[in-house]
Amino acid sequence: MISKTPKFDKALDEYFAGLKLDEKGGQWRICRFSGEKFYIRPEDVEFYKRMRVPLPTLSPNERHRLKLAFFNSFNLFKVKSAYSGKTVIAAAPPNTPYKIWEHKIWFSDAWDPLDYGKTYDENESFFKQFHTLTLDIPRPDLYVDPASVNSDYTHNSLKLKNCYFVFESVESEDCLYGVYAYTKNSIDGFGLENSDTSYADFISFHLYNCFWCEHSRNCQNSYFLYDCRSCEYCFMCVNLRNKKYHFLNKPLGKEEYEAKIKEINLGNREVAEKYKKEFEELKKQAVHKPDHNEKAINSTGDYVTNSRNCFESSIVRDSENSAYCLGGFKIRDSYHMAGGTNIEASYESQAVNSYGVKFCLWAEESRDLEYCFDCSKCENCFGCVSLKNKKFCIFNEQYSEEEYWKLIDKIKAKMLADGEYGEFFPSYIAPIPYNLSIAMSYVGYDNIETAKQYGYAIEEIPESKDEVADETVEVETLPADIKNVSDNILNKIIFDKKNNRKFRFIKTEVDFYRKYNIPLPAENPTTRIENMRKKAGTIKFDIHERICPKCGIEFETVYPLDDPRIVYCEPCYLKEVV
Repeated sequence: MISKTPKFDKALDEYFAGLKLDEKGGQWRICRFSGEKFYIRPEDVEFYKRMRVPLPTLSPNERHRLKLAFFNSFNLFKVKSAYSGKTVIAAAPPNTPYKIWEHKIWFSDAWDPLDYGKTYDENESFFKQFHTLTLDIPRPDLYVDPASVNSDYTHNSLKLKNCYFVFESVESEDCLYGVYAYTKNSIDGFGLENSDTSYADFISFHLYNCFWCEHSRNCQNSYFLYDCRSCEYCFMCVNLRNKKYHFLNKPLGKEEYEAKIKEINLGNREVAEKYKKEFEELKKQAVHKPDHNEKAINSTGDYVTNSRNCFESSIVRDSENSAYCLGGFKIRDSYHMAGGTNIEASYESQAVNSYGVKFCLWAEESRDLEYCFDCSKCENCFGCVSLKNKKFCIFNEQYSEEEYWKLIDKIKAKMLADGEYGEFFPSYIAPIPYNLSIAMSYVGYDNIETAKQYGYAIEEIPESKDEVADETVEVETLPADIKNVSDNILNKIIFDKKNNRKFRFIKTEVDFYRKYNIPLPAENPTTRIENMRKKAGTIKFDIHERICPKCGIEFETVYPLDDPRIVYCEPCYLKEVV
């Protein structure tokens, strides 16, 4: 087959021919940010050859940091629309240099992204030219799926209905403040899937009418569960399987259990806080298996589910033959992905229903894109932003197929010679400062001084001015018991002094608390979501050797030696909980 990019292919072949590999066919490298050594496996080298990209210059952990720096998941602000001049809620801070438009306008056909096209200048850095394009072209205030219904105040989500302040979620309904998939009628959930009627549930699946439950599955009508499976009518329990009417891991009769539960008024904040503290102590008695993987064949990482041949990946499901991926469903033959679903043969990107995308963010139903932002239903585009249903475009300018490949050959060959091709976007192109990025929510990436040392932008964020002159009350003055909360609370601005944030309650939320007897939360929604993310732990991947306290064998685990949790080898764990 005749190459469409002969100059680039020749230069890249010469690059690979000149690599000095070890006897296994891999190579040790030094991360250009952190200075740490990292190993590129022989199978990694073969993948990069197939993808036609040079070897990475950043360690896997620093590649994660760089992509995460481009995402603001849950910090929202009031900004002025560059389209209408009206105040809108946006994921960009008030001092953003970008042109922010209402998402309904941005997603519509009322404008043409090709009007912002730029001609490639071979005498200037590709990344600098791309940055100029991103500053000129409008960006949406929020990434709200046009298919979502009554869910305007959501971000980076798909097919929602009646959702509010929900992020990175899919096909959920009547949910507030959290991260959901296929879930209904829930508040303050994180990593909650296929569930209905829940509050403060964390990384759990198939729950119904469950509250304050963590790492549990197929449970109903329960409170404060940790690592429980197929349980119902249980309160304050850990490591249970197929149990009913248990209190503090002890069996009770139906009447005795119901009488105990009736005495506990969780609608009172002081009572709820008391049990939350007791739950934290109870969790210290729980045993843990080496990782959170389920049905992960020939795979390493954490939270890898129903997947095979996935290496050093986290939070992936139904995936195969991939490595260094962080979040996503149905990822195949891809490396270094940062979220998305149904992705194949892709690299260093975030995408949905796409094939062959490299160095792209927010690509949807596209194929063979490189270095693009926000492109949907596109094919063979390079360095483009916000295009829909386009082919053969560069910097948002339309070319014929012949012109496209001729110019692409020139651009990629020059980028390779300049050390740009094969690198993800530099941090100065990130649409937000690092201190607003999702990276700050993960242990290991939350040190601002380290980020600044690596060249990430750290900025003071001006406060959004509240234009409504409603009464402001402090969290501490709110009624402790939900039974004493009137609808007047809906007309007040709540000041969370501890976290220096203002927020409001909405009627749907207060009605939920009343119906399920839950006290008003004492912290603002943004802080609550941030704390949930931090609770999930680090995404910096390391394997540790520990000794099983049950049988004495040495085993590998994601839990470091200084982690106080009780960790068993998998055989001992299964004997303990099954």
